[in-house]
Amino acid sequence: MTAILKFGLVVGVLCAVAGLASSPGAAEDSNETFRPIKEADLPEGFPGYTPVGTIEVKQYPAMRKATADGSNRFWSLFRHIKANNVAMTAPVEMRMGDAKAPIGREESMAFFYERADQGSPGSSGGVAVIDDDSLTVVSIGCRGRRTADSVEKARRQLVEWIEARSDQYEIAGPLRVMGYNSPFVPANRQFYEVQIPISLKGAAR
Repeated sequence: MTAILKFGLVVGVLCAVAGLASSPGAAEDSNETFRPIKEADLPEGFPGYTPVGTIEVKQYPAMRKATADGSNRFWSLFRHIKANNVAMTAPVEMRMGDAKAPIGREESMAFFYERADQGSPGSSGGVAVIDDDSLTVVSIGCRGRRTADSVEKARRQLVEWIEARSDQYEIAGPLRVMGYNSPFVPANRQFYEVQIPISLKGAAR
């Protein structure tokens, strides 16, 4: 077991234990009272989480992020932030492709920097540091272990929401999943959001 893997295991277990200890009766939480376990801080200016089962429009500020694809993308990103003294933030972004089509494989993963002015853009070691523009999304909060079926169900709910408001909004980018928890958090305490970027109908891009 490598030093990096040992570190990840220790951090994940400690965070999960600390989160559970601070949430008495967590196992009995209903979706209405559920609060995600915080394992890392939000990037500066990011909105709070979307409640489980709720669909809402959210605004994200411009932000710098490290992104990678390939089978080792998580560890490539993890090594990058450790080497560049960037703290781990949550959520982690996973791009899933065309929001209008049934989900396929995860295309890329990104760790957001703490601030938009932290570090500098560039590429190294299979990781690209890029600047995201500000973004409007429609989001749904999800609880439990993330699966292809659960993400697809959430995607359909979001598409139906947009179609019901087709006079106001249109899809403006690929589907993404925003993961807030490590695999070490118990399944019934896992939290993530499924999101589709949107724009106002007829608005200039």
